[in-house]
Amino acid sequence: MNKLVIDGVKLISDAYDSVPVFTGADGHQINGLYGAFYKMKELLSSGTYDGFDISFSEQAPCTESVKWQITRFSELLSAINGMTVPGESSVTPDVLAALEETLKGLSPSGKVVETPKFKHSMTITSDLNEVEEIFKKASGASTVSYYFITEKEGKDKSDIKALGLALCFDEASAVYIPVVNFITTAYLGQKLSELSGGSSLVTFDIKESYRFFTPAEITDRVSGYDAGDMSFADKPRCFDVLIGAYLNNPLKNDYEPWDISTEYLGIPMARKADVFGKELLSSSAEEKVADYACKIAYISFASAPPIRAKLAKTGMEKLFYNVEMPLSYILYAMEKEGIITRRDALKDYGDKLLVRIEELEKAIYGASGCTFNINSPKQLGEVLFEKLGLPAEKKTKSGYSTAAEVLEKLAPQHKIVADILEYRGLTKLKSTYADGLAAFIEKDDRIHTSFNQTITATGRISSTEPNLQNIPMRTELGRLIRKVFVPKDGYVFADADYSQIELRILAHMSGDQGLISAYHEGDDIHAITASKVFHVPFSEVTPLQRRNAKAVNFGIVYGISSFGLSQDLSISVGEAKDYMEKYFETYPGVRSYQDRAIQDAKDKGYSETLFGRRRPIPELKSGNYNLKQFGERVAMNAPIQGTAADIMKIAMINVYFRIKRENLKSRLILQIHDELVIETAPDEVEKVSEILVEEMEKAVTLAVPMEVDCHTGSDWYEAK
Repeated sequence: MNKLVIDGVKLISDAYDSVPVFTGADGHQINGLYGAFYKMKELLSSGTYDGFDISFSEQAPCTESVKWQITRFSELLSAINGMTVPGESSVTPDVLAALEETLKGLSPSGKVVETPKFKHSMTITSDLNEVEEIFKKASGASTVSYYFITEKEGKDKSDIKALGLALCFDEASAVYIPVVNFITTAYLGQKLSELSGGSSLVTFDIKESYRFFTPAEITDRVSGYDAGDMSFADKPRCFDVLIGAYLNNPLKNDYEPWDISTEYLGIPMARKADVFGKELLSSSAEEKVADYACKIAYISFASAPPIRAKLAKTGMEKLFYNVEMPLSYILYAMEKEGIITRRDALKDYGDKLLVRIEELEKAIYGASGCTFNINSPKQLGEVLFEKLGLPAEKKTKSGYSTAAEVLEKLAPQHKIVADILEYRGLTKLKSTYADGLAAFIEKDDRIHTSFNQTITATGRISSTEPNLQNIPMRTELGRLIRKVFVPKDGYVFADADYSQIELRILAHMSGDQGLISAYHEGDDIHAITASKVFHVPFSEVTPLQRRNAKAVNFGIVYGISSFGLSQDLSISVGEAKDYMEKYFETYPGVRSYQDRAIQDAKDKGYSETLFGRRRPIPELKSGNYNLKQFGERVAMNAPIQGTAADIMKIAMINVYFRIKRENLKSRLILQIHDELVIETAPDEVEKVSEILVEEMEKAVTLAVPMEVDCHTGSDWYEAK
């Protein structure tokens, strides 16, 4: 029996968020209820399932309205003959008819409007002659969409095999080609590579398919970024509907094929988990797998035109084709290379942490006069604020707050607090990095992180499984973890990062002549700012004045408030406000920029980078004061942070293709915020260092000079 497992709470909650709000005859909001019945009827009517098992998890819903809809959902289901709630039931004509009648009763019009459906025909073939004919026919199409069905065979990221390929090159049909006999993954990849020379290839999440083929636009390319490149207007180029949809709406960071189908085509598609459950795709019926793959290929084919039209309308087509699409291949290449991680060094690092952690435990127990669970906020709060009598913030039902910011204020009053903060930092280092990273080292002794370009609202690249962008830098002990990352034998790391990129972008965007001049005057922008703000000669700036100026410089970039600055510097709000006023008097163009950025975002509904990347800011229209304030901070910062992300991406494109053009053995392997790392051949150190500095600095021309620091070393710690 093929059974659909339904969580009633999740079904209602998902529908509540996706269906437009409307109320029933009794005034109750029922969009979640209606949507849940509709989706349930669609899934059960598909012919895929013989039965279903419905249950209601204990997950707490957000609102009373959702709670009411869940209860009502259960009541209406229980009233249907032949249905057991909760429990297992069979899919029968009577049950389907009852679901239809229930929907009619909920609908304000008394009718159930038919949802658009997939109307393409599907063919499955593994006959080599037929497949050859299909590819021959596809070669005459201007656009060909494809989608690989894959499955993981082992624990490593490279242990992925293709089960088949779906192709779609017209509105009426799609074909699924299983990987079997003479139809190998290599064969299908070669066919796609050939197709890419004359047709625009479209898919969902193109980075995942690069493991099987390389498109002609990458194979033939050796040039870097060209701001004026318009070749996409008349030449075939690959198109990733995931990247396109994300650019159009970067606030949604979890696009799946069914989201794109609903948003751009108005056609609902069952999620992968709803179709296959926990069943392996290789164990599923071929028709079911083929249907799933062909639908995604069709969605890609049909959604690409409206996605591209929206990109063109918003002025982001060049950003898409000239930055994001080539970047997707570079990220794949970096993931494939990975970074060597020494298991023995990682264990030694963890052992050293453990020694210090145990020392801190003894010191904490000695100072408190008792043993307790240091990781328990409740027990820690009782020890600090009741037993030791330290001043506490207001006690809540859950106990005293022991958040980092609370403890940092208390640290000068008792040594135990400083020890607790260090203990927390070290235990996190051990669990997250010393222990956690070991699980990600693959059989080639490398960690292959995943670089994500469709996650952050600002356009920054993120890293997951594991997150190598969060490798600690604040403390020496934290930085030492970089010693476990090494290049291959005989090679070194070349590490380059931008100096104060966001502050330089602020100087450019604000047009403030004082700030621009400060960058042209010397290297130490913070000392220069301190000199100007505190009206002291540059040579007499104290370390404290420089530190305060640095906090203001970087805080202004993020739209910091006087309260936030006071927290950062441990000074009164009045003093912080005075610092900020002096800063704005020194650099009046910065305040003008902030005011202008906020007003522009309010007028347009979005912020924009120097390269046209848009970031919607709906919070600016909120009636909630805190949300509106958040929106204003985003309006000030998003153009700066987003521009920094764009510049880094352009630099990566320039560096990658310069290395390729000069036929070097060295390889780009990591990107961390404003930093690039290259595994560098011994005879190419000077050339690679030169490439990094040149290509990163000339990625953009601003009113202030771009500066890049580059170092080399035998491990990541030494290179950084």
